[in-house]
Amino acid sequence: MKTFLAAGLGLAAGAGAWAQGVTMYGTVDLYVAHARSGSSSWTRLQDGGHTASRLGFRGTEDLGGGLRAGFVLESGISPDTGLGNLPGPELSFTRQSFVSLAGPWGQVDLGRMYTPMFYTLFRADPYGLNSVFSPLNLVAATDAQPGAQAFAARASNMVRLRTPQGDGFWADVAFGFGESAQASKRSGQFEGGAAGWTGERLTLAYAFQRAHGGSATAPLADPPRTTYQGLSATYKLDALDLYANHVRVRSSLPAVPSARLTSLGARYSFTAMSQLMVEAVDRRVDGSERRQLGWTLGYDHHLSRRTTLYARWLGLGNHATASATLAGVTVAANSGDGVRVLAAGIRHNF
Repeated sequence: MKTFLAAGLGLAAGAGAWAQGVTMYGTVDLYVAHARSGSSSWTRLQDGGHTASRLGFRGTEDLGGGLRAGFVLESGISPDTGLGNLPGPELSFTRQSFVSLAGPWGQVDLGRMYTPMFYTLFRADPYGLNSVFSPLNLVAATDAQPGAQAFAARASNMVRLRTPQGDGFWADVAFGFGESAQASKRSGQFEGGAAGWTGERLTLAYAFQRAHGGSATAPLADPPRTTYQGLSATYKLDALDLYANHVRVRSSLPAVPSARLTSLGARYSFTAMSQLMVEAVDRRVDGSERRQLGWTLGYDHHLSRRTTLYARWLGLGNHATASATLAGVTVAANSGDGVRVLAAGIRHNF
């Protein structure tokens, strides 16, 4: 890790001398929370309550004729301990690592990056989907769907093509290659796409993604598939922004039922420096009494363009014997226990 940090700092320090347009950036986000589930409770300092903490490097080169080359290398960090995350304690670029070529027609990216459906849900979520306290994280729950693959916010070995993302029509398609040579060509493969229209006030979008089971270390001859489809909408009313999503999840495994998730959210800006947010999410599984209803009430106060103080109050109800979770709180299996979290924190971007 020391070698990695030294190399990263050297990259940032020498950027102006050898690579025009290279920038080091990141987020440090910590919060204090009191959480309860069933008979257990705890109070801790944790990270990522407003925005996931990260350290990254990005750069661009003007190739002329309207073409630009670029890259992003982004690592997840845990500032409460100083360790890296996603997936382990070593600092690595597992949040994003890709190279790109862009022009007036859009942008092509190759590497590990966010999926088209993640971006679509992110835009229609007042908390942003990679926030700890977004109840829309229930889209990744597989409670009562044994064998279904969780929602993929990112995918590796991916090629992504995005049209310009301004007003009007836009599209985003991606394909992730599997790494298995011993079994089915589709083992570990990923397909995804999104299309939508953005106007002055209204944005409408459709997105899907399909993940095939298996991996390079555990290839499958006939990998099962899990498919997510979603409709998203946002609407701006002066100081009030409204958000809605409806997601359907299906597995190719015959014994796994389908699930559906609906979210409604809003953000009200008292001033440019303070906002109140609320969102509720209902998740149901066909033919099952196991169901989740999650919600978050939040407040942001921006001390500056880079620094924000925030408060969050999150609740999750597990019906019948469901045991889904939010905000990283441990829920006992098949307990039906809910989750309550009250938190306050600070986020700083650089």
